[in-house]
Amino acid sequence: MGPLTESMTRLAGEIVAFRGGRKHFVKVLGHDVFTMLTKFHHAHAQMAQQTRKERRAFVRTLERDVAGMQAGFRHAHALMARQTRAERRAAVAHLKKTVAGLRLEFVTDIKGAHRAWFGPTPAERRAQEAERRAKAEAEQIKKAAERDRLAALAMAKEEAVRHHTAPAAKEETGRPGKKKG
Repeated sequence: MGPLTESMTRLAGEIVAFRGGRKHFVKVLGHDVFTMLTKFHHAHAQMAQQTRKERRAFVRTLERDVAGMQAGFRHAHALMARQTRAERRAAVAHLKKTVAGLRLEFVTDIKGAHRAWFGPTPAERRAQEAERRAKAEAEQIKKAAERDRLAALAMAKEEAVRHHTAPAAKEETGRPGKKKG
């Protein structure tokens, strides 16, 4: 064999050896890539599971916080509603009193103007007349009671005078048939 044949044989042997090495390298590389992908998928699955748990915990915490805030808002809203309702009622009551006072003032003023223009009403005239009659009757009753009292006082004095003078006269005359002594 000559140098060319030897070189070609050696080259053919190296090509076959390199082909086997490449096949082995590709096989190992495929195995390594498969292993790496498997580990990557496994790590990805674990990470997904972990982040899912974290997201659920975060959502639960967020829901609790939001529910607490909403409860606080409802409580504050109810309190504010009660306060404003009370304030509105107080304002309406104040307005009613004020308007009632103004209406009473206007009615009184209108009645005064009517009375000034037309004089007292027939009912007021009757009431004034009844009051005047009642005063006159009361005065007459007082006068009659004073007369009766004075008459009774005069009669009592008269009786007292008679009573003091009567026993002396009886002593002098005495009773018939009895002796003095």
